[in-house]
Amino acid sequence: MLLKNVKNFFSSTRSITTRLTVFYAVATFILLAAIAIFLYLGMISFLYQNDKQFLADEIDVVQYLLGSDLDQSALKHEVRDVPFVLAHSMYHYSIRVIDHNNQIVMQTPGMRDALKAADFFNKTSTNIGKRDQWWFAPNGDKYLLMEVVSQNKQSGNGVWMVQAALNVSAQHAIINLYRQRAMTVLVVGELFAIFIGYLIARRGMRRLYDLTEATKAITATSLHQRIDTESWPKELRQLGRAFNQMLDRIEVAFSHLTQFSDDLAHELRTPVNILMGQTELALTQESSPEEYAQLLESNLEELQRISHIIENILFLARAENPQIDLKKIQLDVHHEVNKICEFYQAMADDKNIHVNCRGTACLMANQVMFRRMISNVLSNALKYTPANGKINFSIREIDDEKVEIKLQDTGIGIPAEHLPSIMKRFYRVDPSRSHDTGSVGLGLAIVKSILFLHDGELDITSELGQGTTITLTFPKA
Repeated sequence: MLLKNVKNFFSSTRSITTRLTVFYAVATFILLAAIAIFLYLGMISFLYQNDKQFLADEIDVVQYLLGSDLDQSALKHEVRDVPFVLAHSMYHYSIRVIDHNNQIVMQTPGMRDALKAADFFNKTSTNIGKRDQWWFAPNGDKYLLMEVVSQNKQSGNGVWMVQAALNVSAQHAIINLYRQRAMTVLVVGELFAIFIGYLIARRGMRRLYDLTEATKAITATSLHQRIDTESWPKELRQLGRAFNQMLDRIEVAFSHLTQFSDDLAHELRTPVNILMGQTELALTQESSPEEYAQLLESNLEELQRISHIIENILFLARAENPQIDLKKIQLDVHHEVNKICEFYQAMADDKNIHVNCRGTACLMANQVMFRRMISNVLSNALKYTPANGKINFSIREIDDEKVEIKLQDTGIGIPAEHLPSIMKRFYRVDPSRSHDTGSVGLGLAIVKSILFLHDGELDITSELGQGTTITLTFPKA
């Protein structure tokens, strides 16, 4: 039940500082209590064992005197004088000697009155050996009682009994005082532990507060700021680094988004301006039906260009959705590539470009996306390959786990400084030629997104004036 209540407390307490403080307090309480109990029991054991040993030694002395040939003066000194001398010390004891007729031969003065209520001394015993017992007197004093039956060589009349009582009230008072002080130390120590635990918890959580403040201060214009984690505790340093890495990713994504927005606005601005200019011109002057038809034809081309841009952007947006359902099916790669080649055969024939496909393999992929990917790389190759050129597809399996599709053309090639950026959205090596080729710089970006969704890889190598090689690697499953 206690453990259940503790569990409910921690589950309902959402403050980490409070939890840590309680943990410190509980741990300190257990430690202090264990130390106090250990010392308390050790002190009790030491005092009581010392008392028993002291009383046993005194009885042994009396036994020795009873069994020796010394006169009665030595015994009287031990029974009456020595206890009187120690009466005001910690070892305040009394002792008596009883003969074989159960008559008191000698005792410490005042012992009869002090111990007359002790049942332990009112019972006869014939068992030779020591026996002891703790006893509380009616006046509140605590005694250690001990007796022993022994032989008396002086009288020769059988066994005699020696009884002794040690007043341990002083030791008992010391134990009570220690217990009170131990409780005081425990309470004060626990309060101190709560206070120190709270300060330590607050200090330990300070870095999290710094992280909170840093998070609040982050805006679109301050994504470059980072948290210095070198002075952080080891346990929180990894969190700080992860936070900085998150900011890196956000900054890169925000930069790409900003660049994408700028490029998109630029791409849409040109056809929109053309449409507006031609329309305004048509509205301000009289034109023949043939001129209007030519205007509408030009406007249609620009609208198709805008539609193509929007279609590609929507495709990229859907492709980058991590929850998209790919609906993969088994594809014959050679068959799918050949179908795309047949579709572009007319464009290839216009420039007398020979398109060839070799090799075969099967893989699991989304058919629509796969065809669009092949269409994009092939259309790019046709745009930038001069007349009488060649475009070759080669298909092969790698270690029965991957399928490699390689396109090699004899086109104009791509300068080496442009290769790292060629897959970015709206990026074009020669912007001045983009309008002639109809390119908007999204083809390879779409290819990269499709490969990303299929856990594939894209690699592009090129030599200026020699051609370009695009390698598409797909997992088979």
